[in-house]
Amino acid sequence: MPDTDSIQTDLAALNDLIVNCPDFDRLEALLGGFNLFQVLKFEHGEIRHSNVLAWIFAPGESHGLDALFLKKWLMRVIHESSSEVTLPISPVDIDGWKLVDVEVRREWQNIDLLLILNFAGGRHWVVCIENKINSAQHSNQLQRYRSIVEETFPDAAQQLFIFLTKSNEVAEDDHYIAASYTQVHQVLKECLQSRHHAIGNEPKVLLENYQRLLEEKFMDESEIARTAQRIYQQHRRALDVIFEQRPDNLTMTSGKIQKLLADNAKSLGIAMEHSSKHYIRFIPCAWNQSGNTHGSEWADLNRTIIVEMSLGGKRPYLYVMAGGAPDSWIDPIWKRANSAPFRKQNQNRNLPRPHTWCALHKLRAPNVSLDDEDVADTDELAQKIFDWACATYQTPEFQEVISIITAELPALDLAYQSPQT
Repeated sequence: MPDTDSIQTDLAALNDLIVNCPDFDRLEALLGGFNLFQVLKFEHGEIRHSNVLAWIFAPGESHGLDALFLKKWLMRVIHESSSEVTLPISPVDIDGWKLVDVEVRREWQNIDLLLILNFAGGRHWVVCIENKINSAQHSNQLQRYRSIVEETFPDAAQQLFIFLTKSNEVAEDDHYIAASYTQVHQVLKECLQSRHHAIGNEPKVLLENYQRLLEEKFMDESEIARTAQRIYQQHRRALDVIFEQRPDNLTMTSGKIQKLLADNAKSLGIAMEHSSKHYIRFIPCAWNQSGNTHGSEWADLNRTIIVEMSLGGKRPYLYVMAGGAPDSWIDPIWKRANSAPFRKQNQNRNLPRPHTWCALHKLRAPNVSLDDEDVADTDELAQKIFDWACATYQTPEFQEVISIITAELPALDLAYQSPQT
């Protein structure tokens, strides 16, 4: 536990951060303001970024950039490429391109972006772009995509393969040219500056929002990054204290699930019980009987049997859990739980009953990960888990389990009053 001097030093550091940090106002100005993409929880989704890029790449779309972004981006990618692949064209060549049409395909043959560039005289190029934000390349996908393009477009004058990443990941197939979101940001910034008079108000807002999102979330050497680093250098102790005390993703997700359950308790017919970061507990209102008020195994909870959501592993689980119940009551319930509608963790009926904690009914959430590194949006994750828990709880199977146990609660009351052997 921190001593008094350490606490006072930390408080002084926090006060100095608040009073003597004019860079905070600058940082808030850089980060502030409405951003459509952040409102839509956009920043971590590869599909969403690919959709925006597909829109900007297409000269005929409403952004007002024509082919400027496409040409400037390809010029920069090729100019800054360190690939050993012999490149079929130079930035000077691209600058002189006379494009007739550009066809942009999304998720064609699972390829993120496929551009078919049509030139006068019938020539066409194919540009294959694999886009990676958080996920990694897998299953030899780059080579497979290249084979598909080569087989489908054998008459293309040139085929260009680009690996676009946030983290400068090296392509497993050396036929791909590396590209970065830093380049996307730089080119978009240049295009907005040079074509600002030709861009309509609505697309301009969208493009500027996207540029700001890239600067905030993807850029290491942006003004935002420099300002934040300057603040940290001047107020390191205070920021370390704040960081140490910040709630982690699981804490925030758990709190939001608890609030969702509490807000909907009446319609669900439940009563919330004392919960924690890893365990969210409630009971059906039908279990709020005297027989279920003698428990002593849960801290701050006098229940013997509850519904418990576990968030301590890789997947959420929903249990019907009994704790410290009298043997005379729990033994027949434990045996009954070997058959439908109950589902137990282990269906081996020969296993002895646990001494204290008995999971009578257990269900796992499918396709929901609680790994902190996979949590991009705690609001979205909390809503997803809440929706699953509500749907599961309201199934006829779960409601039958509740009814069976409800009918046994008077007997539980009597079991607590009887001498235990």
